[in-house]
Amino acid sequence: MQEEQLISTGALSIELVCKFYSIDIDIEVLKKKYFVKSELTPEEIVRILKDNKFKASYKKFKDLEKLQNYTLPIIAISNDNKYYVVFGIKEKSVLYFDAIEKKIKELGIEDFDNLWKKEAIVLYPKFAASFFSLNLKWLFKEFLKYRSIFSQVILCSAFIQIFALVTPLFIQIIIDKVLPHFATSTLHVVGCAFFIALLFDGVLSYMRNYLLYHTANKIDAGLGAKVYRHLLSLFFRYFETRKVGNIVARIRELENLRQFMTNISLSVLLDTVFSIIFIAIMFVYSVTLTLIVLLFIGVIALISFFSTPVIKRQLDEKFQKGAQMNAFLIESITGIRTVKSLAIEGKMVRDWENYLGEYILSAFKLSDLANKVFTPSQTLQKLMILGVIYLGVNQVFDNKMTIGQLVAFQMFASQLTAPVLRLIHIWQDFQQAKLSLERLGDIINTPPELRGEYVSLQNLRGDIIFKNVSFKYSHDAPEILKNISFRIFPGQLVGIVGKSGSGKSSLVKLIQRLYLPTEGAILIDGVDIKQVSPIWLRSKIGVVLQDSFLFSGTLKENIAIAKPDASMDEIVKVSMLAGAHEFIQEMPDGYNTYIEERGESLSGGQRQRIAIARTLLIDPGILLLDEATSALDYDSERIVLETIRKLKGTRSIVFVSYRLSFMKECDVILVLDKGKLVEAGHHNALIKRNGIYAQFLNIYK
Repeated sequence: MQEEQLISTGALSIELVCKFYSIDIDIEVLKKKYFVKSELTPEEIVRILKDNKFKASYKKFKDLEKLQNYTLPIIAISNDNKYYVVFGIKEKSVLYFDAIEKKIKELGIEDFDNLWKKEAIVLYPKFAASFFSLNLKWLFKEFLKYRSIFSQVILCSAFIQIFALVTPLFIQIIIDKVLPHFATSTLHVVGCAFFIALLFDGVLSYMRNYLLYHTANKIDAGLGAKVYRHLLSLFFRYFETRKVGNIVARIRELENLRQFMTNISLSVLLDTVFSIIFIAIMFVYSVTLTLIVLLFIGVIALISFFSTPVIKRQLDEKFQKGAQMNAFLIESITGIRTVKSLAIEGKMVRDWENYLGEYILSAFKLSDLANKVFTPSQTLQKLMILGVIYLGVNQVFDNKMTIGQLVAFQMFASQLTAPVLRLIHIWQDFQQAKLSLERLGDIINTPPELRGEYVSLQNLRGDIIFKNVSFKYSHDAPEILKNISFRIFPGQLVGIVGKSGSGKSSLVKLIQRLYLPTEGAILIDGVDIKQVSPIWLRSKIGVVLQDSFLFSGTLKENIAIAKPDASMDEIVKVSMLAGAHEFIQEMPDGYNTYIEERGESLSGGQRQRIAIARTLLIDPGILLLDEATSALDYDSERIVLETIRKLKGTRSIVFVSYRLSFMKECDVILVLDKGKLVEAGHHNALIKRNGIYAQFLNIYK
């Protein structure tokens, strides 16, 4: 009971404020979606509220009076870190909801002040879409979130640039004033001042870089978490229609965005301001020389501007080739057993060399293009220096400038060139950022699966009805399922048989709501599956596939991955039901045995039994077994089938298999052929009919 209270106070408070604003939310779905297994932190509550149409922030207060400045209700935090929803603050009392006792209470101001931690989560509804759109407007808003830190960076950078302005003046004074007059005392003063300026420059440079790195890490953490969270919220179809390597390559574009936001965006502001200052100072020194410098910089700018579209195209090509190469690499390593089994290492190496060659060629073209732009620009910069020195010396001969002024001007010109060229290259970097936004936008701008309001049923009885269901994976794809109708009553054991490609696995995916029917309706306990929360539904459905996926970690962690608070007794119990306990006990570390990615250190049968145990642990209302016993040996299969017999009647079970020996145990057998439901009935009745099922039985005896 105490554990339930610990878990529920934050989640119940969220549910209550959602109901207050007529925003439908189910606490069980919320716990499942955000993996709530202990009391929520204030930061977690803020994130959940933001994901559910609220603007929210975590604040600290000096006293209760300050709390009245915010719109009620708010979520107050007590001294023992429990959450209370405050609905009203009167002159002498506070009206609040006690999430533990689940009732509204009224407490005196002084008593509540002693209960309250002086911390609260303030919120108000924004009634917006639950997903964000990734574009330049979003990038600007994201930048503004860190404006306080960036303002400090700008301040440090401004002083650094001022020191850069002072340096040429120091050199000018030394050349024009100190050297001709052998002014040792002046040299000491100027030298000391220059030394102090350099020290300040070093300290400020460190502070600026520290703030930039710190901000970059915050952006990486925040944006990376947001992108990954959104990625996992997408429809299953998104992942089936894209290669893993391509998705990974898109996520890596976060690095380009982070660099643009931290380094480049600040450069735009600083370089623009100080370029104007440099030019103004240079005009004071010499109008002619300044115009010469601006002429050369203008030509360099034109070269850069006209080369940008070509560079953008080459950048895009390099990304595509890199994504293809990554996808092939991941695919070949993931399927290394098949590669070894078929002895196709030579072919894979040849294909890899082709992908690698195309990527390297694309990267070379980009580098060569950049070189073709950079080399003329660099040559023009050198010619500019030569021109300034040549004309400047003539002005010194004509007594229009001193030697110190010429040297200072040359230093100003060199310092001007760098920021101006950076401003020119900003356009190229901006194009790169736009490309990164487009690539990440493929993920972020895809609407999430959870949109709108959904129903969460009290319990899942397992009543499944298919009404004239047809399904195809895309508009122009052939129909996989055609006008299928049937009913699975609660507690029934239903077998599904059919040839490969008949639509068995697609039907299982529809029950899971991984896809929605193209036509017709699927009802779960009388409710259209389109209206049922996907997260709630899948948390109540257990699925074991032919090739089950295990994660890196211990066997115990893998079995309890969907229920991490499960006791050891529960884990052992389901392992025994799945026939896994015996082989686990034989391992050196038992349930604490560590397995690598995908469980490759286990046999196929062992992996399958772990997956079955994992599924049974959540005690699902519907159990889907899609060729779940195909990788098991006879003894393991016998144990699992005996478990299914024991579970029969306690939940709805859908058993898909080409092994027909167990089908006689089923209450109903559905026979699929070319996407159609051609036969349905009990084993004996289908044998008497002497149709497709009877033919299967003869073939697979």
